[in-house]
Amino acid sequence: MKVIRPGGAPHEEPRGVVGGHEISRATTGSENLFMGIFRLPAGARSRPHFHANCESACYLLSGGMRIRWGERLEHVVELQQGDMLWVPPHETHVLENLSDDDDVEYVVARNSPTEDAVEVPWAPR
Repeated sequence: MKVIRPGGAPHEEPRGVVGGHEISRATTGSENLFMGIFRLPAGARSRPHFHANCESACYLLSGGMRIRWGERLEHVVELQQGDMLWVPPHETHVLENLSDDDDVEYVVARNSPTEDAVEVPWAPR
């Protein structure tokens, strides 16, 4: 067992969101699980990306977020505090903070021990 406590330095993920603390292969030696807390700054939008070899489950802790997904990001759903979202493998998506003033904070769990994020340069931005 290993306890992961808040307080580490936030770090920007390649896809444009800010990571906090996490359970992953890097922090615990996990073989099949990733769970982390992320922040999307006020007015920010992630870069188009997908998670190659895992499913993701998200729980919105605070704020409101728009998710665009699909090959041309043609589908849209909005999440509010307390909502959960399931994302299948290889589903290209973008996260958008609905507020220009407040950050969004959310928890992500994956059946992979790593971030497993792949940026999609050909998707519309």
